[in-house]
Amino acid sequence: MFDARPPGVIVLAGDRGRDDPLARAHGVAGKALVPAAGRALLTRVLDTLATMPELHPVRIVAPSAAAFQAAADASRLPRPARQWLAPAGSPAASVAMALEAGVRDDGVVLVTADHPLLKPAWVHALCEGALRADADVAVALVPWARVAERFPGSRRTRLAFADGAMCGTNLFRLRRPAADAAVRMWRRVERERKRPWRLAAMLGPRLLAGYLTGRLERPRAFELLTRRAGARVTAVLLDDGESAVDVDSATDLALIERVLHARGDAGGAA
Repeated sequence: MFDARPPGVIVLAGDRGRDDPLARAHGVAGKALVPAAGRALLTRVLDTLATMPELHPVRIVAPSAAAFQAAADASRLPRPARQWLAPAGSPAASVAMALEAGVRDDGVVLVTADHPLLKPAWVHALCEGALRADADVAVALVPWARVAERFPGSRRTRLAFADGAMCGTNLFRLRRPAADAAVRMWRRVERERKRPWRLAAMLGPRLLAGYLTGRLERPRAFELLTRRAGARVTAVLLDDGESAVDVDSATDLALIERVLHARGDAGGAA
């Protein structure tokens, strides 16, 4: 299923802390600690990763505060399978730091802690697709049609490619060392996000113009992105509409709790 040397996992659980609206509403120290049907978002993600020992160790990028440690302890992921890393100044900086903190030159799966519906099948599909494509960076996407079919009326952020709209899933597979260049580009994008003229120059006119005019097809987009990133970047398509749903709002949380209740996965019992 995976390389002979397993990729390991990075879980991004650092956020805006108590400044996050959901964290404030629930009286917790960060969004990763917001409860979904009785269990913290971080706990639920780690529960899923606990069922995938081929991916261990799990590097948790989160504050070392007692509340975050307690959420990890409440999961089924054993302590020996965990490594704790303090967040850096941004998501991209945190990923760069985690890669430098012992990730071998093979690969790592990147997930976020606000993805409590995470399923092993999605991670398997991502890794297998990355290997087939011989990709340095694999981005899991799901067709918008699948999301709309699963959640009629749901409003999700879409990538409007000419050959079909896609939604992100907050799932990535990174292969070192080439992926390091893509992460460095990501960090530059973060720094320039409020200066669109510099962002346009960084991404390249063909990529940006094609996307903004709706003429850019997905394979061409990733071909151009590969050239700009200095690493082979590919998209891996998932077919489960649930993979697009993370927790960015109270509406998302309510939707996720309905799914968890339907799965029979609610309540505080481990």
